[in-house]
Amino acid sequence: MRNMRTQIERWLNAAIDSVDPVDLTRSALDGPPATVVAIGKAAAGMCRGAADSLSSIDGICITDTPDDVPDGIDLLIGDHPVPEMASLEAGRRAFEAVRTAPGRIVALVSGGGSALCEMPRAGIDFSFIQYVNRILLRSGASIDETNLVRGHISAIKCGGLARAARRPIETLIISDVAGSGPEVVASGPTLPMKFEPNRALETMKEHGVEVPESVWDAMSQPPRHPGETSVQVLADGKDAAKAAAGAARSDGFEATVSAEWISGPLDAYLERFLGGPKRLVTIAAGEATLEVTGEGSGGRNSHAALLAASQIADRDAIFAALATDGVDGASDSAGAIVDGSTIFRGGDPALSLASFDSAGYLKSTGDLLPSGTTGTNVADLWLTYQV
Repeated sequence: MRNMRTQIERWLNAAIDSVDPVDLTRSALDGPPATVVAIGKAAAGMCRGAADSLSSIDGICITDTPDDVPDGIDLLIGDHPVPEMASLEAGRRAFEAVRTAPGRIVALVSGGGSALCEMPRAGIDFSFIQYVNRILLRSGASIDETNLVRGHISAIKCGGLARAARRPIETLIISDVAGSGPEVVASGPTLPMKFEPNRALETMKEHGVEVPESVWDAMSQPPRHPGETSVQVLADGKDAAKAAAGAARSDGFEATVSAEWISGPLDAYLERFLGGPKRLVTIAAGEATLEVTGEGSGGRNSHAALLAASQIADRDAIFAALATDGVDGASDSAGAIVDGSTIFRGGDPALSLASFDSAGYLKSTGDLLPSGTTGTNVADLWLTYQV
């Protein structure tokens, strides 16, 4: 099965190419000048696509890594995965941009924007937002739970930018959220979520967050409904999975995209995913939950890959897991491709799994995929094939 690795890498590259933010945005926009507010890991590419299709643009690009942006766009590098002072400044600049825009406003939103651009609601300290993010990241909270909480404690999320704007906002989205509405991506800076403060409070308590009375008082005040906004989702993980399946078919394999999004506890979903039919390339998209208790170097995808390697040991099977943004948690990789020989080459993985050092183990076996930001983000892709 190791001789399939090059093919699978090519299929995964086809998936990333299919959600290229420049091409997607260029195809979706045209017309007069606009003030652009781009937020997320695909923000720079989306800005370049907008510049190709609009007569002129100005505004800001808030993203996670230095990148080329068009003339007239200010590049701001926010913090990820926990917002720090750079994200707070990015939030201030985003509010300023929509409040002072002289005409058309276009919001370009992609995954990762929740941490990159932040401003607390009145009555809530920024330190509380940082505290909540750290706990939810480690506790295994789902992205829906995390964004529910963020939307109730942040001034910029849950339609905050649209409330601050003096005119309607056009919103284009590249989604990293499995099976949820567009208002969940980057916690919806231009789109309102359902106002559910009691559910947000219970979610925080379930994950061990201590909520001061002052925070509850602030988050329980219903926000004003934002102004008019249009929204278009340009791509999500299923689009990337379909492209990978198409590439596999071009190589002569039967391939299918799972109807079920990757979601819920990682080990439970992985067991179902590996139990599929033989001689069929199966690809899924989404994001599983994983409670991290160790201090090793690993991420959702490398952890899934090492678990999968244990389950397919000595079988004629292969499994791949990829973070489409190119960075899999703390793993210093984009994910991994494992097969039935991985455990034979690496030895007993129990200690590495327990300490969440999956990337350390898979580095020693040569199964990691190289790290490197892709400029897009549609969550994770998993792929399996067995004879």
